[in-house]
Amino acid sequence: MTRAATAATLALALAAVALAPGLAPTAPGSRAAAADCAWQRQTKRIVHHVRRHGRPRRLVRVTHPWACVPLPAPPGAVATTPAPAPPPTPPPAEAPPPAAEVGRLSVKAEEFSFTLSRPDVAAGETIVELNNQGGDPHNLNLQREGGEEPPLAISEAGPAEHRSGRFTLAPGTYRLWCSLPEHDEKGMHATLVVDPG
Repeated sequence: MTRAATAATLALALAAVALAPGLAPTAPGSRAAAADCAWQRQTKRIVHHVRRHGRPRRLVRVTHPWACVPLPAPPGAVATTPAPAPPPTPPPAEAPPPAAEVGRLSVKAEEFSFTLSRPDVAAGETIVELNNQGGDPHNLNLQREGGEEPPLAISEAGPAEHRSGRFTLAPGTYRLWCSLPEHDEKGMHATLVVDPG
């Protein structure tokens, strides 16, 4: 068969396919086109970077896959695709209770006195920090005046050391003191007022 005869046969076959109703070219292993799209041949360029004989090379390959391209809707036609449903609205979550604010109190210790960072704090959870700026070790005890609770204590801190404790303080007046021998007697005590909040 000559080239001209082959080309003529191929042209006739393509014309028969184009005129046949409901038929469209399909890619190997794929289904026929749906009514809302048309199969069209696409061009895809693939570039590979390889090394051959120790030198980098760029290999370019062009493929022609089939793709189903949606047909444009005729003018005045109503879209058949339903609008996506809005996501479900979650039920309103209960607001978390506000976090209780934690108070802070710094107590500077020197021979033989305590200096408080503030004279009063609000009742509730409080972080008390002992900051020893003296040359001797010191500790810190807190007890509510008239209360029967055991004293709250922060352990001994050496010179230039810090210790802290987290306590829940009830409203009232607290006595602070160092319980090391003779420190309280030499004046190492202070008073803290805890307000009801």
